[in-house]
Amino acid sequence: MPNPSVKCEVNTCTHWLPGDLCSAANIDILHEEEGKMAQQKEQTECKTFAHRRGLANMLGSLDNVNWGGMLTGVFRDGVQITPSVTCVVDSCKYWAEGNLCAADSIFVSGNGATECQATNCDTYANNNQG
Repeated sequence: MPNPSVKCEVNTCTHWLPGDLCSAANIDILHEEEGKMAQQKEQTECKTFAHRRGLANMLGSLDNVNWGGMLTGVFRDGVQITPSVTCVVDSCKYWAEGNLCAADSIFVSGNGATECQATNCDTYANNNQG
């Protein structure tokens, strides 16, 4: 299963790049409240979010940078920097076995967020609602 393309508007994250790209190697989509199943997109979060607050904070997130995708994207126009997506929100119709995301693309919202709870996977669709 190929990685979904990721569009992310969370411009306060260390992984955000202009064009709403995500430079993370992997993003983790979780339930916002531990132990409580998400029923709507506002109850999801991008746990990979790291608030961009300065050089030390940015250095701390270097272990999750998609270096290969970034270098390829720099040298070839039209190449998407696509992180892998781990999603444990099994109440979503796009959730797949192995905590994978079966959507073709996802949109992470939360422009101006200062913590991961202020981010959402806007692609979330409850698997009990058609």
